[in-house]
Amino acid sequence: MGDLGIDGWKLAIQLIAFIVFLYILWKKALGPIVAMIDSRTDKIRESMSAAEKMQADLKATATRNEEALVEARKEAQQIVINAREASENMLNKAREDAGKQADEYLTRAQASLRSETEQARLQLRQELAGLVVSAAGKIVRKELDPAAQSTLIDETLAEAAPSIGRG
Repeated sequence: MGDLGIDGWKLAIQLIAFIVFLYILWKKALGPIVAMIDSRTDKIRESMSAAEKMQADLKATATRNEEALVEARKEAQQIVINAREASENMLNKAREDAGKQADEYLTRAQASLRSETEQARLQLRQELAGLVVSAAGKIVRKELDPAAQSTLIDETLAEAAPSIGRG
């Protein structure tokens, strides 16, 4: 090596100095820089993992919210349906009650009309009987005893009853 102008001891010392320099450079500069880069890489990975987890949580929350919204819509529709049914039932019941009440009023009116008609018939019979007696008295021009008069009235009423019943 001497022919090349290289001294072996100087080369060895320079080589040792270079190795020491690399060791010191690694310990003091490159080691902390690499450790810091590794630390930041780990933090970035953790942040990315947390972000992915948050995104998954957001999707799950959005899904739950959508399900809750669908359920709320179903419940709202059921409430509307129930309200409609209740109102229809109330209307039907009110119609039935009104119909029953109208039937009851009609029944009362018919009964009152029958009663008044019967009273009018009785009154008409009495007036007719009086007229018959008066007319018979005038025609016959004789005085009848009460028993004969009663018989005459009954016969006249019996003959007049069919015509009064029709009227």
